[in-house]
Amino acid sequence: MSFFAELKRRNVYKVAIAYAVVGWLVIQVTATIVPALRLPDGLTTAVVVLILVGFPVALVIAWAFEMTPKGMKRTENVSPDEVIPQWSKKKFAALIIGITVIAAG
Repeated sequence: MSFFAELKRRNVYKVAIAYAVVGWLVIQVTATIVPALRLPDGLTTAVVVLILVGFPVALVIAWAFEMTPKGMKRTENVSPDEVIPQWSKKKFAALIIGITVIAAG
């Protein structure tokens, strides 16, 4: 199995897209709320840095673990019949589009 096929099987692509969308949304909310509440400007920078640092961590966790009905398990210990069924591509795309529309306001 190729590296990219393994990334797809382990849902690393989906985690990356979801993390990017949610991270962007958090940055937008922070950039809007920090000046309105007269919080320190460095708070927005700190949020951006934390999101950027967390991105590779989220990808490593997505690679190493898989969701099952019994919770998260290491990928090597999970049998194919134990994995929670994946969303269809249309449902996942609809979720991402919905979050983006809500964020755009």
